[in-house]
Parts: sequence; C-alpha cells; structure tokens
Amino acid sequence: MKANDFPVALVTGANGGIGRILCTTLIQSGYRVILSFRKSDRSLAFYNQMLQEYGRERVGSLEMDLSSVTSIKKATQHLLQKETRLDVLINNAGMLGNKRENTKEGYEMHNMVNCLGPTLFTYMLRPLLKPGSRVVTTVSVVLYYGSIPDFFPYPPIRYNRFRQYACSKLALTLLCLRLSELWEKDGITVNMVDPGVVDTPIINIHKWIDPLADVLFRPLIRTPEQGAATSLYLATHTALEGVTGGIYKDMTVCNLPERIRSYQQADNVWRFFLDLHSKQ
Repeated sequence: MKANDFPVALVTGANGGIGRILCTTLIQSGYRVILSFRKSDRSLAFYNQMLQEYGRERVGSLEMDLSSVTSIKKATQHLLQKETRLDVLINNAGMLGNKRENTKEGYEMHNMVNCLGPTLFTYMLRPLLKPGSRVVTTVSVVLYYGSIPDFFPYPPIRYNRFRQYACSKLALTLLCLRLSELWEKDGITVNMVDPGVVDTPIINIHKWIDPLADVLFRPLIRTPEQGAATSLYLATHTALEGVTGGIYKDMTVCNLPERIRSYQQADNVWRFFLDLHSKQ
C-alpha cells in the first residue's frame, strides 16, 4: 500500500513514555503515524527505530517546540503543504517543570507548553481535519484544583510549579471545550483524557525525596501502556464516533463539574487565545 492509502494520525510528545506506546499501537492498528517531537538525540533515535521497523510509508516526523509560537507556525505550515488530511490528532506532549521559566514571548512556560501551544497547533491544523477526524488532548486530574489568574498566561510573582501545572491544564480544558462546541457541526470531535499518574520522568520532583518516591510510590502507579489506553480508545473506537466534549479516564466519561463548564475566566482565556492566533 502507498502512504496515502493509510488513515493518518499525529502524536505530539512522540518520544516520551506514553507517546511511544501511542505511536507503535496506532501503526500496528493500520495508521500512518507522524511523530512530533522536539529535536534531540533521544527523539531522533526513536524515529529512526520506527523507520527501520515500519518504513517510510507508515512513519513520518515533525520537529516542533511547543514553547515557541514561531516553531508551531513553521511546523503547521509544513503539514498544511505536505498533508491532505489528518484523521487523528493526539496532543500528548506536556511538561511539569522544576523551576521558573518563561517563553521568549514572555508567557509562563507551563501555560504555553501545556495549553496555548497545543491549542494553537490544533486550531491552525483545522484545514486538515475532516468530518470524522478526532482530536484527543491530554489533561490531568489536577485541573479540578486549578485556578486561572487575571494575568494568565503571564508568570506570577510567586512561583509554584504545581499551581502553574494545574492552571495550565484547567485553561487547556476550557479551550478544548470551546473547540468541541465550535467544530461539532463539522463532524470533528474534540475529547480529553486523564491518563492518571503514569510512571514517566514528568513526575520527578527533582528534590532529595525522589529516590524515596521511586521506592514507595512508583510501583503503585500506572505503566505507560496503561496511561496510553484511554487515548487510544478515544482515537480509534467506533463507539466514540460523533462523541465530543468529554473528559475520559479508564475509557469512561467523567462528570465535569458545572463550576468548570461555566468557569468565569473561560471567556478571557478564549479571547486571549484568539488574539494570539490572530497575530500569526
């Protein structure tokens, strides 16, 4: 079969623990998969491994840095010129930093990488999304404890990485809900997944307690395979055709509280996102 005979999926954070499972399983399920990652020796090694195993007809690559608006724009333009459709988009990439960082544009790093970056990427790929296309975005249970300050997405005066992570995932959820409403009439579904606490490097605290946590905590948490299962379910299962705007965990839809669905800052986050997009 030729490359354009396969349904097309794109996975961000492709070289991470969950990302590798997503890419491999989708290829084995009959997809041509575009691996999106920041350029590094590790990511290139994984891409080359996938090429050797499955061939160029089944494996593509897209270098992109979600902390950079310029990089997102460049990557999107490349895809729009090269691809004709995108059947599945899994926004899997994310971060939990261990120090205060801002992007070159001045945004707090979690807010850009976890929220504005993937949403901008998704929004700019709209021409490739057709009726039946599915967008699956990774959120987190911490969104229920998050809050969005008036100065979002700029950095706070007092920095707490867990507070910033929760803020970014809540804002991401609000944007996904807007996209699901906006695109429902076009037959494009937008759903979210909470993979649970997965045994990947993102959960490192980067403090003295890490070795103790490895002994006491990691054996009790999920494997990357378990973490990927619900994303794969949302991306491929026939029962999800036309179903949009939900958050899923363990392949079951969660009850999203009304305080989040009607969150008072939702309009402000959406307006900021549209302003960011209009500047591109």
